[in-house]
Amino acid sequence: MTYHRENLKQKLIDEAYKAIKKDGVETISLRKLAKKAKVSQTAPYRHFQSKDHLIIEVCLKGLSNLRAKIDAVDAKNPKTKAINGGLAFIDFGLKNEKIYELILATISGEITKDPLRIALFESADYTFSNLRNRITALNNKKNIQSQLDGIKVHAFLTGLLQVIRITNKVNTSGGLETYQAVKTAGLLNKNLRKVISDFIESL
Repeated sequence: MTYHRENLKQKLIDEAYKAIKKDGVETISLRKLAKKAKVSQTAPYRHFQSKDHLIIEVCLKGLSNLRAKIDAVDAKNPKTKAINGGLAFIDFGLKNEKIYELILATISGEITKDPLRIALFESADYTFSNLRNRITALNNKKNIQSQLDGIKVHAFLTGLLQVIRITNKVNTSGGLETYQAVKTAGLLNKNLRKVISDFIESL
């Protein structure tokens, strides 16, 4: 199959994104993607120096999708806008678990002067600052406290997402611990808006 140079690059990123979202990053290789795209095994290397560079591109796509999801939920009321942004963040993390895990793992990696990795850090900062800015907007004064509040909410949402993910994954084979985990997950899922709203209200 013949692709324009840029079309092939995007095709490979899209295929990798879908495969990682479904089965995790361990299943990905440039050779497998070449086979799926019906191009020569060397073709992907014209666009990506290594598998790591492809993974960064997948993370950039994931961050772009997360930003779009947060931007899509707007509201005139600043508090409602902040809550909606938090809900969108958690929804993305739950529906794209393997992509979300990959983003966290990749941005936690070694800081280098690689332009692509720098672009990843900048994209992550821009994406997560979107959430923080929604909290800062609750305070008309852009002071240090409002910035700290934004960081607190970001940390709270990250932790809350992790709790939901863990409790959702608990094996339902039985036992008290399983029952408690399932109960916790159900309680959080039903009251997620209230939990986020109460935390923001407490700042």
